[in-house]
Amino acid sequence: MDIVEFLLARIREDLQKSGELLGRPSLSASDRWYEERLLLEAQAKHAVVEVVGAARQAALASLLENGDAITGSTAQGLHWTDLVLKALTLPYTRHADYQPSWALP
Repeated sequence: MDIVEFLLARIREDLQKSGELLGRPSLSASDRWYEERLLLEAQAKHAVVEVVGAARQAALASLLENGDAITGSTAQGLHWTDLVLKALTLPYTRHADYQPSWALP
């Protein structure tokens, strides 16, 4: 499992849990606001992971196409996408599938 797959799986779990909690009729107004906020944040994270994951794939494809002729922009793109994805793993560091190599430097 790579970092993008890991993140998308965790975010899907977050979305499912938030949806379940929002379905409870006993939620107070503040609980409902909080759960709706968590749901929207999970949706936003999902979109970010999709975009950054696609950028990462494009940079990797460029690397494969160009072989040893890696450009500075490709290297920089891989570096920044790597940092963003690693940052997004922070809430999931205790998950069994989390890999220590995903920790931020």
